[in-house]
Amino acid sequence: MESLSPAQPPAASEARCPAHPQKAVLGACARCGTFFCEYDRETVDGKDYCDTCAEHPDVDYLEAFRLKYWGKRDAWTWLVGLGALINLAVGAILLANELVNKDLGNAGLLLGLTSLVGGGVGVCFWVGMPFARLALCFVPIISLIISGFIAGAEAVGRSIWPVIITLSIYNNTRNKLFFKEEVSREALQKAWHLFHNNTVARAGFMLSFLALLIGFVAPISLLCSIIGLRRVNPTATPPVGRKGQAIAGIVLSSVSIVGWGLFWAVVKLKLI
Repeated sequence: MESLSPAQPPAASEARCPAHPQKAVLGACARCGTFFCEYDRETVDGKDYCDTCAEHPDVDYLEAFRLKYWGKRDAWTWLVGLGALINLAVGAILLANELVNKDLGNAGLLLGLTSLVGGGVGVCFWVGMPFARLALCFVPIISLIISGFIAGAEAVGRSIWPVIITLSIYNNTRNKLFFKEEVSREALQKAWHLFHNNTVARAGFMLSFLALLIGFVAPISLLCSIIGLRRVNPTATPPVGRKGQAIAGIVLSSVSIVGWGLFWAVVKLKLI
């Protein structure tokens, strides 16, 4: 009786995609091993995945980050909304004073109208109207011109900071996501690193500076920095970084503990 030979896998050129039998297999998913063809292959950060795995948060973590904040208000938006309420109140008070007492003249009328317009743009910005993103940049510029006209060059110097802040808001990735603006993966990578990459190490690093001034914070910053250092794994998906910050946090926290320990030892010896 003729023995049966084990089944041989088809040649690569003959292999067919399970989901699309009419298409040849191009490779296997780096996550689940499923074969894919040109229709369901997705490349993420240089690796090939099937279309199902490519949507998984632990694979395309930048896309997960984008979706998490898509259309969600950021801190800048809330700050602009608060500023809008203040501007509306100031504008209403100035105009009411102008109409009732006529004390401020043309300057008061101009300032009141500017505050109302700025407040209106701020409200539109808070709501998420697309035009308000760019319009917000012009509000402090107009205020700067009016301040220079009314109070002179000294007022212009004080009014330059709102211009810088609004330009920073306009270029902020989180704020772009709130307005549902498309951003590059490079920008998403920077924003993800800032908000999500090893936040424990970042917290330990920031607390370590406070620990130099307030000694009892040092054990907390040291613990956070040690945990953050243990979590570092640049080859993971997503990668876990901030090794340098974790090490710096450990060093600064240790210096704080030793320094404050010596300080209290000296104080205690003097009291004895």
